[in-house]
Amino acid sequence: MPLNTRTPHYARRSSRRTAGLSLLLATSLSLTGCLNPVSSALFQPQPLGSRPLAWAQRAPTAVVARTSDGLELTGWYWPPATATSDVLLYLPGRAGNRDTAAQQAEPFAADGRGVLVASYRGYGDNPGKPDEKGLYLDGDAFANLVRTLHPAGRLYLFGDGLGSAVALRLAIRPEVSGTATLGAFDRFARFAPAATRAVYADAFDNVAAISQVKTPVLILHGRKDQVVPYAAAETLQRAAGGLAVLAPIAGDAYHTVDMRYVAPTVWRAFDEMGRMPTLQRSGSVSATLRK
Repeated sequence: MPLNTRTPHYARRSSRRTAGLSLLLATSLSLTGCLNPVSSALFQPQPLGSRPLAWAQRAPTAVVARTSDGLELTGWYWPPATATSDVLLYLPGRAGNRDTAAQQAEPFAADGRGVLVASYRGYGDNPGKPDEKGLYLDGDAFANLVRTLHPAGRLYLFGDGLGSAVALRLAIRPEVSGTATLGAFDRFARFAPAATRAVYADAFDNVAAISQVKTPVLILHGRKDQVVPYAAAETLQRAAGGLAVLAPIAGDAYHTVDMRYVAPTVWRAFDEMGRMPTLQRSGSVSATLRK
């Protein structure tokens, strides 16, 4: 059924392997877009703006994460309402800075939810220069910071575009209870020119990363994504070995997305993941929900 892009509706779909979670989560969203991470210039950091930031709800607090290679990176933090509430670590895409990332991520902080917005090296006024290894170190630093700021409660990851690669590598950490990705590619090499593809064979290999994850993953992806084909999301779902649910975004081609429409679906998914018995998360999602 065609969906109105101005007023998104959510349609649930199920699959044999992930029937229980799919009924709740595999949502077809009609949105303005899906952030596509890969282009001729992979990293697109922007300087911070000069205008004061305006927030629709409570304002976040600036926090500093320290990387293992000695950098101090500033991000934004919305503390959760209670000491035992969950926290979402938001890993932004390839463009912008911590301010633009926080404004995109703000809907995740509704209703007292906890959100820590990571910001990479070389973005905004952060020191350093972005590269693949550096982004992974940055993600680790912000994941460590979550536990410093909020020792209790579950930790969930949300990767937007290129941030999905960081999220999927962080997802193997024992304290991570679940992950969501938006517009994730399968392998960066597929987008490189044929002559240089071998050089990038191991770069940003999300297929290899997701195959190591032992907790549930929600994969959000545009069906008509013109930069990262929908087939990439299907490849990631297969590589997850029964732990991933694929939620297609219906409509036209995608370049941006309003997180107001994504955040409620993601939090519902995380809440459901949190109800899964811990000892069963190494098995299939559907088997867990049938218990």
